[in-house]
Amino acid sequence: MNLFLRQIESLREAQDVLRDLGVDSAGVGIMAKKMIMKSFFIQDLSVRAANILKQECISVGGDLALPKAASFLEGEFTDAVLMMNEAQLERLLMKLKAQPFGLREVGETLQEVMRRIGKFVYVRPKIMGILNVTPDSFVDGGALFVGGKMDEKLVMKKVETMIDEGADYIDIGGESTGPGSVDVSPKEELARVKPVLDVLKKNKIYTKIKVSVDTYRSTVASAALESGVAMINDVTALRGDSKMASVLAKSKCEVVMMYSKDTTARTTREKLAYDDVMKTVISFLDERVDYAVKKGISRDRLILDPGMGAFVSGDPKYSFEILRRLKELQIFGLPVLVGTSRKSFLGGKLGERGEGSLATSCAAYMHGAAILRVHDVGTARKGLDAVWSIYTMKRSQFL
Repeated sequence: MNLFLRQIESLREAQDVLRDLGVDSAGVGIMAKKMIMKSFFIQDLSVRAANILKQECISVGGDLALPKAASFLEGEFTDAVLMMNEAQLERLLMKLKAQPFGLREVGETLQEVMRRIGKFVYVRPKIMGILNVTPDSFVDGGALFVGGKMDEKLVMKKVETMIDEGADYIDIGGESTGPGSVDVSPKEELARVKPVLDVLKKNKIYTKIKVSVDTYRSTVASAALESGVAMINDVTALRGDSKMASVLAKSKCEVVMMYSKDTTARTTREKLAYDDVMKTVISFLDERVDYAVKKGISRDRLILDPGMGAFVSGDPKYSFEILRRLKELQIFGLPVLVGTSRKSFLGGKLGERGEGSLATSCAAYMHGAAILRVHDVGTARKGLDAVWSIYTMKRSQFL
């Protein structure tokens, strides 16, 4: 007799394992759900509801972890951790429909979250190449400028190289937002971005690749959208300009909203400490998604960025923790963009961060990121496609 550990990452994979074993279709439908365990952190649950929920969880074979005080009915509200497999969760949801004290709403929320998580599939990673047209860029450092003026030939050469190397998006930035960067006026930002958009349009680049503009200003976004860009990437998550949401609501572009510890686009090296960094990121993004939808931006156009490096904290451990727990963002059922490329949390000097950039991009993809924002497109394409091959060896597990 031999015994093996079998890692199961999705319901689809569980179904394939059982089919390969020769289990009949009815059995596959029943047993696959028993192979997938889920854990949910529930916040601010009434103590009375929590104790009822615990009994219901136990009745279906799962459990609910509660603080000792809540178990003795002390206090008014409590946090809890729910744990069970998908088959047990289905039975629990049926039971909660008839329960008081807000438990019906808990069940409805769990059902919606499960629907969103179930939407996730591994597809070929999309790569966003970075095109900074800022003289103070921490990477390009004004390399696209000659005599203080943007050189169109250099811009086109870089764009065409990124396309040839396999980029899916090109993200144009006209203002640096990293630590130590200098604020520029909307007029100056537009003066940097508009010529790039014009030359891309003239050379029909929009027909070859999706173009994104990295801006938090509505005036720049308006000009970009008029030019025909497919995406606006806002590091302030629509907080930096009160008019941005209304501008985006009138378009059909994709909208990236990023978590940042700072209320403005200008980030700092502050070593912000978190009790639970992912709870903070998820709570922030949840509020921003609600805001965007209320402002008329359809939910299916949204892409979420958990932030990295100084946008999260000057302490690198939090960026690594976000990467480790990135799958928790599947709760939104929305694409996730991650940009670790050459950021200081990787350590070392700027020129020594290439390997770390690729490694963290690959880790982000394996943990659920759909779009990876990078400086070195060719290297990222090769590395990420190698990781993608892991999922295409038996694609029916995921598609």
